[in-house]
Amino acid sequence: VEGDMTFAGIVRFLASLVLPAGCISNAEVAAGAAIDQAKLQHQHRIPYSQPNTSATSETRVVYVCRGTTGTILSFKAGSIGIAVGAATVTLDLKKNGTTVLSAVITLDTGNTARVVEAGTLSVTTLVAGDVLEVVTVATAGGGTLPTGLFAEVTVAEAAA
Repeated sequence: VEGDMTFAGIVRFLASLVLPAGCISNAEVAAGAAIDQAKLQHQHRIPYSQPNTSATSETRVVYVCRGTTGTILSFKAGSIGIAVGAATVTLDLKKNGTTVLSAVITLDTGNTARVVEAGTLSVTTLVAGDVLEVVTVATAGGGTLPTGLFAEVTVAEAAA
């Protein structure tokens, strides 16, 4: 059969139905479809923050991949108050102890308060059990460290 067809009732197929890729979009899925979570891609925005006091050096686990696979989509960081003088803070995103950035994000006098700086990802793949951590190194250098350090990691994860 070729051409468009219109059916007024239920259509039953006696064998598997094969549809061309991309023919079903969001509009074709009913709002109450109750699709099982295991069949979905999950996106997580993972926050990291320090109190609105001088930034400190630390390593903090922020995420463990629970899905079968995942993709790191972005890493961004900023501060509420900017550094003064020679003070700097670097932020690194590490997977299982190894950086995933081509260079750390550096917050210094050249930044703007409450405006995020995006890191450049050199590694984006995740598998179940991978651990992401944010590593900050605060260096006063005779200046005043930024305050209210914050960051966000965005991850897409296939359900387990």
